[in-house]
Amino acid sequence: MTWIELLAMVILISASGVMSPGPLSFAAIAAGSRSGWKSGLKIGFGHLIVELPIALAIAMGVAIVVSNWLSIFGGIFMIFFGFMTIKGARKMEFKEASGNPILLGIGLSALNPYFILWWITIGASLVAIAMELAGIFGVLFMYFSHVWMDFAWLAILAIIGHQGRRLGRFYPIFVAILGAILIAFGIIFIIRALL
Repeated sequence: MTWIELLAMVILISASGVMSPGPLSFAAIAAGSRSGWKSGLKIGFGHLIVELPIALAIAMGVAIVVSNWLSIFGGIFMIFFGFMTIKGARKMEFKEASGNPILLGIGLSALNPYFILWWITIGASLVAIAMELAGIFGVLFMYFSHVWMDFAWLAILAIIGHQGRRLGRFYPIFVAILGAILIAFGIIFIIRALL
């Protein structure tokens, strides 16, 4: 495996995690409705704070266990943010992610068992290939080949959210739907944990 082959593999495989709809995606759209693309970058930075240690932990052979409490707390966090989004839409005073998009990125990443599951399955495979190529330097190359996609995608989604203001009187409905989607994700996470 060459560096170019690793880069191509990481980009193609990472798209499955980066672009799949999820709580972080909808949060970026909602936060971007107020502050534009910068909110997406801030959420991406919060995501990086959680994601990089996981990638390095996998590289060092640390086992990461996804437990039911993670799903429950993640679900509660999403439901709370969803209600805050709907409340803000009603008043047309939507504020970014309860004040701090970086903390939102951290919370929605750390408390999302599907994100962690992606890393201990698909991501771990990429880490193993990168380790074979160049040890920890290969892992860092692999990770930064992946994470730029997170930043780019979240910034694009935030721009979409910001452009949503052009919907005029339909804008509160647009933002409220995003909040409802987050609440639905939260409920699904909690139900799956309890079952």
